[in-house]
Amino acid sequence: MLGENIRNLRKNKGYSQETLAEQLHVVRQTVSKWEKGLSVPDAEMLNRLSELFEVPVDVLLGSSILEQENKEDISQVAKQLAILNEQLANQAVRKRQTIKRVIFGMIAAVFLAFAIYLICAICYKANVKANRVLSTTHLECTLDGETYQYGITYDQNFQIIEAGGDAWIANHVQTEQYEDANILIAQIEDYFAQRGGTCTRSDEIGTGKSK
Repeated sequence: MLGENIRNLRKNKGYSQETLAEQLHVVRQTVSKWEKGLSVPDAEMLNRLSELFEVPVDVLLGSSILEQENKEDISQVAKQLAILNEQLANQAVRKRQTIKRVIFGMIAAVFLAFAIYLICAICYKANVKANRVLSTTHLECTLDGETYQYGITYDQNFQIIEAGGDAWIANHVQTEQYEDANILIAQIEDYFAQRGGTCTRSDEIGTGKSK
């Protein structure tokens, strides 16, 4: 009965078995088996057939479109319809539950990853800061009979932690633009050397750990 209905509805639409198979994303042999009664579509496929043929599912499962069968067949169809309807309802519920679980899982994973990232970043910074060894270089420079002092404190990567001294040096060398201690020291020494001055350098390596 179902196979006959599929065949008649297909022909009413002007579809070949191959065309219908393409619409449903199945092979032509599958449609042929349905129409011959060798197999039946599952609940989801019945729903797609119903939408494609623009008829209710019970029409697909009911008596022949061309003629009515006996009452026993109709009763059997009603039972089958009830089972299929229940399958469709259960399928929809499971689908919604699966989607919700996936969404909640993704949200939880994002929050967890972000929390782990923050913890790792904080621990890394704390560890780096705790193990940072500081050194200090003192410069005593002379030019035109004047003496200038400047001190630079930096870590093991030569990143400047603190620098200061006579404002004259800071103003003429533009010390605030430098972050690397080696570059700043070289700039100060070059400035005085190019103008006939001198710089005496004293280094205190590993003066302590930063707090």
